[in-house]
Amino acid sequence: MQNAVLNIAEKLEGAELIDSHLSFRRFIDFLKDRKMHEKTMKVKYLEFVVSHFEHRLAGRDVITPEEIVEHEDILQLIYSTLFPAIEDERDNLWALSVPMRPLIFYGTDLFYDMLRDPATKQVRASLVDKDSKSRKSINLEFTYAFIIKRLYNYTAYFPATSIIHSFRDEETGMSKFYQLNIDTRFIDIIPKGALPHVDLDTLQEHLHAGTAIDFLVHHLPLTLFRFEGFSAMTVTDITTEYVVESIKNSILKPNDCEGDSHYKDVIRLLKVLSGTQTVEFGLLPFLQVNGKPVFSGEICCHSVLAGAAMHKGDVEKTYLSMIEKYYHDPKPVFYEHINESYEKGLFFMKPLWRTGIKAYALLPVWYNDRLAGVLEVSCREEGVLDMSLLYKLDLVLPLLAQLLQRNIDELDAGIKQVIKENFTSIQPAVEWKFNEAAWHYIRQRQWGDHQPVVDTIYFKEVYPLYGAVDIRNSTIERNDALRKDLEAQFEILIFTLLNLQKSCGLELVEELIFECKRWQQAINRGLTTADEMELNTFLRDKVDGFFKHFKDIRVETTDIVAPYLKAMDEAEGVAFKHRRELELSIQSINKTIAGKLDAATEEIQKTFPSYFEKFRTDGVEYDIYIGQSLTPDKIFDQIYLRNLRLWQLSSMASIAVATHALLTEIPGQLETTQLIFVHSNPIDISFRKDERRFDVEGGYNIRYQVVKKRVDKVHLRNSSERLTQPGKIAIIYFNEKEAEEYMEYVKYLQEKGILNDDLEHLELEELQGVSGLKAFRVGVRLEGAEEKLEADAKAEV
Repeated sequence: MQNAVLNIAEKLEGAELIDSHLSFRRFIDFLKDRKMHEKTMKVKYLEFVVSHFEHRLAGRDVITPEEIVEHEDILQLIYSTLFPAIEDERDNLWALSVPMRPLIFYGTDLFYDMLRDPATKQVRASLVDKDSKSRKSINLEFTYAFIIKRLYNYTAYFPATSIIHSFRDEETGMSKFYQLNIDTRFIDIIPKGALPHVDLDTLQEHLHAGTAIDFLVHHLPLTLFRFEGFSAMTVTDITTEYVVESIKNSILKPNDCEGDSHYKDVIRLLKVLSGTQTVEFGLLPFLQVNGKPVFSGEICCHSVLAGAAMHKGDVEKTYLSMIEKYYHDPKPVFYEHINESYEKGLFFMKPLWRTGIKAYALLPVWYNDRLAGVLEVSCREEGVLDMSLLYKLDLVLPLLAQLLQRNIDELDAGIKQVIKENFTSIQPAVEWKFNEAAWHYIRQRQWGDHQPVVDTIYFKEVYPLYGAVDIRNSTIERNDALRKDLEAQFEILIFTLLNLQKSCGLELVEELIFECKRWQQAINRGLTTADEMELNTFLRDKVDGFFKHFKDIRVETTDIVAPYLKAMDEAEGVAFKHRRELELSIQSINKTIAGKLDAATEEIQKTFPSYFEKFRTDGVEYDIYIGQSLTPDKIFDQIYLRNLRLWQLSSMASIAVATHALLTEIPGQLETTQLIFVHSNPIDISFRKDERRFDVEGGYNIRYQVVKKRVDKVHLRNSSERLTQPGKIAIIYFNEKEAEEYMEYVKYLQEKGILNDDLEHLELEELQGVSGLKAFRVGVRLEGAEEKLEADAKAEV
């Protein structure tokens, strides 16, 4: 035991506010109270201790820390009273201090040796806070929590009342974290005047708001109190627990860290856990794009292995070569001695040795049974890195797994964000290409390029398949629905205006009735586009304004204008009835078509990935692209193209049957036509960022796009008949070889009872910029074919 006075924080701000005095009066009173209630042999011991204290102190309540040196016997009695007789003091970090101040005057050898050099008696550790910064002020949270509890019988919780500090060793520069358990039972708090009133409800509000200390400093200054007694301090080494908790907090609160500071914080904490400055740590997430490892200079700068790769020149190539080999066989490795002649072990031993590494360990870190990255441990001195340190790291590996996985998730999210901003929602078949472009963009930013450019996405020599399902005469149906609704609107409008004329007698109403009748006649004759625009202006400016006045000002006419206003409700009004029914019919047809296509495309993707893009109009158009460049990791064969063409023809038949079945369910009698354009030669496509869709690339390939846009309403040669007809599939082509393949599919589906035996070979009219088009057309068996189609579709894919 030692009884030297030791101040571990000499220049502590706020210390002058604490009126603190060393006294044993409360301790003696505590022992007397225990003696009165004690029923065992301890009574004799307690009588002896109390008697000895009173004799030695000779009635003095307060003594100075310097005087206590002469009273080592009573200090020994304090220790003996607080600890069992068989407790070995050499195992305890325990000390006595002046109340509420870090002024130690007695303690175990272990405690003193932790704070100062045993030989020189010089302080070699300083008091630091939980953020590893030297403490410069008193712990107000702990002090006020003690005052409120003792004098106001109120427990106030402050985040910092559990005193966790670290003592930094001045020789090693390393910190160890300790829990300070301060026994305040032997401290008296003596108000210097009347005890100030504290509104505890207000205090509770400040506790919730985080402003309690400011409130207490203002309403309850520490200068109002005198502290007498002593503190008994027990210190517990919680370095391991604190490191684990701090790493956990760093992971759970990523927004509190800027840039890669969370990596630096974690590495600093790992060094604390190791207890030495000579051991270095590296964290390396396993970053992948399209299943292949990639190099990120921003992240890999924390890796010892990446640092070793830099010494070989081409850091990215060298690093990827090293890391890819390891990830094929990830396992813990530890080399306690690395030297120039080292021939055994992993391929990266020599690069490590060249950078001065003498010992190296590589620990795989797993997240949900998947490799998230590795933890590297290295040292440039021999004999420092050993298995005992590696065993310590087992505690933090699950937390490091979360940190590494977060980097993986951040990269994935970053790639998706780049794709979202520059492209569109991406289908799985081509997602890999967009991932590559996004990764290259992110890497340019990491390399300091202030104006990175996203790569152009293109695929060479893919085979296109085009199809269109159109709602026949949809424009005519829209015009007819509009005409019927306008007729209903003007009928109610004129009736309402006649009633208003009777009610208010305004000549303006009569003039408005005249105009409405004139428009009513024009509607019956048919409206041009110019007429429609003029009519909309009339209804908006004259009619709507007129009724708004009567609704808002002439309250007595409310019942008269109400029927017209009700009729003009788009959701339920009679003046929109036919347009609502038409839109409902079109929506039902489009939903049916899209449902058929979506269900089938999920199946065809399983045979060979293809890109499928549909466009919704009055009906649905779609493009399909398939080829080797879309999926370089799989071998493309013409068999997949033929299978897709057979599916296309079969799916068109299925759509024709499904839309025909809707005729009994939808309000409008709308039918669909089905069109396929065959283009046997491969084309190049690229992604247009402005339109966020794929389009053909190159002058020769433009022809395919031109034909697509002009064939939807093509007529038969020397005829006014449209090629596309309800209940039939029209197939357009340029040469007979293209037709032969589809003819085989037609015969197959005819034998299956899906298509009718009514095949027609047709010549088509010349289109602007397009000549030589041919076509054939075949009817679909619309009744009783649906079940057969579903079964055959599953068999084909």
